[in-house]
Amino acid sequence: MLVYLYDVFSGGGRQSLSVEGLDRLFSNESHSPLLKRRRARVILSRVRFLSLLCVVAFPLGFLLDLTTFDFESYVTLGITRVLMAVLFLALFFGISGGETMRDAYRALGIFFAILLTFQTMYQPLLDIVDIFAVTNLAAAGYLLFPFLIVGCIAIFPLTVKEAVLTLVLFFVVQMLILILMPENADPHQRLGILLILTVTGFLCAFAAISQLLYMSLLIDQASIDSLTRCYSRNSGEEIIDVQFKISKRQNTPFSLVFIDLDRFKSVNDRYGHEAGDRVLASAATNIRRNARGSDVIVRWGGEEFVILLPNTDAKGAHKSIRRLRNIGLGTRPDGTMVTASFGIVDRQSANVGDWSALVDIADNQMYEVKSRGGNDISVYVPTDDMTADTDKDDLAVAK
Repeated sequence: MLVYLYDVFSGGGRQSLSVEGLDRLFSNESHSPLLKRRRARVILSRVRFLSLLCVVAFPLGFLLDLTTFDFESYVTLGITRVLMAVLFLALFFGISGGETMRDAYRALGIFFAILLTFQTMYQPLLDIVDIFAVTNLAAAGYLLFPFLIVGCIAIFPLTVKEAVLTLVLFFVVQMLILILMPENADPHQRLGILLILTVTGFLCAFAAISQLLYMSLLIDQASIDSLTRCYSRNSGEEIIDVQFKISKRQNTPFSLVFIDLDRFKSVNDRYGHEAGDRVLASAATNIRRNARGSDVIVRWGGEEFVILLPNTDAKGAHKSIRRLRNIGLGTRPDGTMVTASFGIVDRQSANVGDWSALVDIADNQMYEVKSRGGNDISVYVPTDDMTADTDKDDLAVAK
């Protein structure tokens, strides 16, 4: 099913199907920081919209309740509706500043909890033995309310794990709520309701997973550089902002490497731009091959790249770049090895207030290497004279 789903949204191109693409559907562990941030914002904005809608819709139900329930039940439901409206209003304002998946999960949990609480409150008051005999509009609406709840799942872009977990929790609650139906209610009708809810739930889960896939494909198309398959600069800046804030909030290491290919202009001038593009693509491939799954590679512009290494200090970043130099960045059209100048900085050593300052420091370290002829590594050290620890070894790189 997931293979078919992927093919539908990738235009039927089976060649675009990959293990990474399928992993993104199953779990958010393989999601890029950019996808996580965009998905969190979408979920939070839709929860806010639905919450505002509920703030208006719940009090309007007073008019329908008058035609269905006795005065005591009507008052009970009225108080419940007011309480639900207040909770939705609090949710609307409470999640306005969120932008992480943790905030999104919290908002989703509260949203569905409020809806299910309302269903639990009104279910004992219905006292409906035969659902097919219901002719009152309000009573019919209450009977259809569980389908409205499960239908909300389709509104959010969810992974398979998230959709399944949501459905499991929903059906556990529904089975408990069905127990609240009158004892003389037809058990076949109870089972029928549960079966229809199950089918509806799976359809809504399919829609939620489809949304996630469609969103991830759109983000890839908008944020990935077609030549190097690295993130574009605009997307990279957003990812750096996210990683920098996470590192600062959790006080964890975060390193940034600025890379500039040496004497790249001479390749374009001598062999043409197509040859230069091949050199760039080859260098990007080797950089990705050396990177960990959590590392983020950005094409900063022209022949410049930026690598983000979360949970890595300057020493670990230096080790990673030494390994990259051993692997090599590919060859020029004349057969010589492609070399680069590397500038490394970690957030804790730099002690700067924003991510752009961190990039500037790494850029300056890279230019320091350039001024010495390139093909070297400079690591930022926070001293008065701004000295840097420089790798002098020529690690399998042809000069």
